[in-house]
Formats: sequence, C-alpha cells, structure tokens
Amino acid sequence: MKEYIDEQFVYTSYDWIDNGAGELMLVIDKVDGIADDDNAKIIFDGFHEAMLVRNDDIIVHLPIVVEAVRDMLQEIKKILVTEMDGDDIDDVYEAEVEVLNSPLPIPGSVYIRFDKLSGKK
Repeated sequence: MKEYIDEQFVYTSYDWIDNGAGELMLVIDKVDGIADDDNAKIIFDGFHEAMLVRNDDIIVHLPIVVEAVRDMLQEIKKILVTEMDGDDIDDVYEAEVEVLNSPLPIPGSVYIRFDKLSGKK
C-alpha cells in the first residue's frame, strides 16, 4: 500500500447518498485542485472511515462512514463523486472502491489535526 504524508490530506464537508438501487454517491464541497477523474479512488478501511484519493496530491479524509454506507462499500466496485461549489456542481466523476479490512495508511498527525478542527482535545 502506498504511503501518504500529512500535507496531502484535506477536510471538507461531505455526505453520502444512496439512490435505492444499490448505487452510492459521495457529495463533497469543492476542494482546491483538479481531481484525476480517471484514477480517483475511495479507500475504505472496512470498519468506520475512508479516504477519497482525488489525485496524487490531494486526499479527502472521510473520518465517519455510517453503517448503511459501510455495508454498501463492502459490495460495490465504484461510486459517483460530486463536488459542489455552493449550489453549483463543479465536477462529477467515478471513483473505484477499495476495501482494506485494515487501518487506513493515514499518518497519526492527520488524526491530531482532525481532532483540533473538530474541537476535540
């Protein structure tokens, strides 16, 4: 598994949408930079968190994956990712789903930064 560094990780608002037909969409607020539409990937630890690898430089940490989404990620091969700029759609692309069933390759400093951003001590 590729190793990642703290500076690659960003946080943004996100939500999961299940269309009821076994397809899943991740909706995120726009992140700076351009997504690699052909190589984007969702890496799910198999337990409770995931990360969207948008390109070689930017990874969106998704620290909370609810149970219904966890079950879907175990079964599907791809999801649709929609990036929003306010009320406007900025980009839409597919991301391959990879399930590790082990901890994500995220540096510990990313968790410390998340705790500070979310108000945890």
